[in-house]
Amino acid sequence: MAGLSGCKALGVVLLAVLAGPLYYTFMPPQVHEVKGKCAVITGASTGIGVQIAHVLASEGIAKLVITARSKEKLDAVAANITKHYPETQVFAVKSDVSKPEDRTALAETVAKTFGSCPTILVNNAGVEYFLHMELQSVKPKIDQMIDINIRGLIHLTNDFLPMLIKSGGHIVNIASLAGKGASIGVNVYAATKYAVVGFSLNLRADMRHRKLGVSVHCVMPGFVTEAGMGDDMGKQIGLPMESVTDLAGFSRPIDTANAVVEAIKYDHPEMIVNSLPIWPLTVIQAIFPRFWDFFFELPLPLVQRSTAWLDKVTDYQSQN
Repeated sequence: MAGLSGCKALGVVLLAVLAGPLYYTFMPPQVHEVKGKCAVITGASTGIGVQIAHVLASEGIAKLVITARSKEKLDAVAANITKHYPETQVFAVKSDVSKPEDRTALAETVAKTFGSCPTILVNNAGVEYFLHMELQSVKPKIDQMIDINIRGLIHLTNDFLPMLIKSGGHIVNIASLAGKGASIGVNVYAATKYAVVGFSLNLRADMRHRKLGVSVHCVMPGFVTEAGMGDDMGKQIGLPMESVTDLAGFSRPIDTANAVVEAIKYDHPEMIVNSLPIWPLTVIQAIFPRFWDFFFELPLPLVQRSTAWLDKVTDYQSQN
């Protein structure tokens, strides 16, 4: 009986310790607003970036700077947002986050445009290639992913930090489920997204520890359908994404855009955006590092279809 009582007491203590984290994980209070703030979105000419811009405008963003490498596409996005949300001031700025001079000019432009407006920075710009690492021809693509996905993101964040600290702002980094697990062909891309996840969590801890008033969030979509890079690749080679999304799940651009708003409002450090509950696999991987060694070799039709899609996309992008 004494042993049973001891187990009950231990259970009560464990529940008491976990009560706070569980409550704030599953029933977090809303602590921030989006309405009336000002936002900068990189990579906003296509795909996820366009949806993020529209959703933020629908939430009442006061000023919105959208930036990407194509001014023509940006102008079209800006016109469409203005048409649907006339109360939001939209500024289209051509900028390449991989270029230091563009990053500096963007930060200066935003400082003049926003003044003291509370600021949101959404680091969405990114490129993805499925590559065979042993091929010399893929080196430019490797450099491009590193320069845009992580080097550009970190430097742009650093350029904006003085403004964000002054205004008590938010940084939302768009990473990927590739930065949480393992897959085939996305070696360098996954490395950049692992870096984004690590950078986000550590910068958030740093900002909170020093009470600088900047909150950092990381949003991680899975395979993006409708307007994603994987979807584009599948169409180019005539392979439907269902071959891989039936196994790994998917996210739509609107899902990721809504997650950006939710992350800000509820101050979530991380948000996984996927049609299937993928987080158990990330837990299994953390406990059993050899998990993926066996997973991709399972003689299951779903696994074999998925790996075949990844192999074909990797072959195509490595050779083109």
